[in-house]
Amino acid sequence: PLPSIVFAFPKPDMDSLPPYTKLSLETQARFLALDSGTAVQAEYIWIGGNGELRCKTKTLPKGKPASIDELPVWNFDGSSTEQAPGTDSEVLIKPCAMYKDPFRPTGDNILVLCDCYKPDPDA
Repeated sequence: PLPSIVFAFPKPDMDSLPPYTKLSLETQARFLALDSGTAVQAEYIWIGGNGELRCKTKTLPKGKPASIDELPVWNFDGSSTEQAPGTDSEVLIKPCAMYKDPFRPTGDNILVLCDCYKPDPDA
């Protein structure tokens, strides 16, 4: 079983929020409640070139992986995060840990912590 990360946020009082916020939270709740079948949202997270957190989401259609070895290595354009020059900007993100996603509580969604690598092992 995956370790759980627990965050305790107070639930906002819907009546005290501005109308545009209330609509947004209601819409979000509606979409979070939709059945995703066996699909899993994997939020790949890594540290950018300036020490900031970066992330992007990959949909895994076949369900929750049993281990990080089943997660695919992914990539991103490193020139936008100051991790690679614009001429050769591909950076690989390799999963190194995964946790149950507390921000997407329905389904088997996961947070995937990643290490960054250049495609060329000699670089």
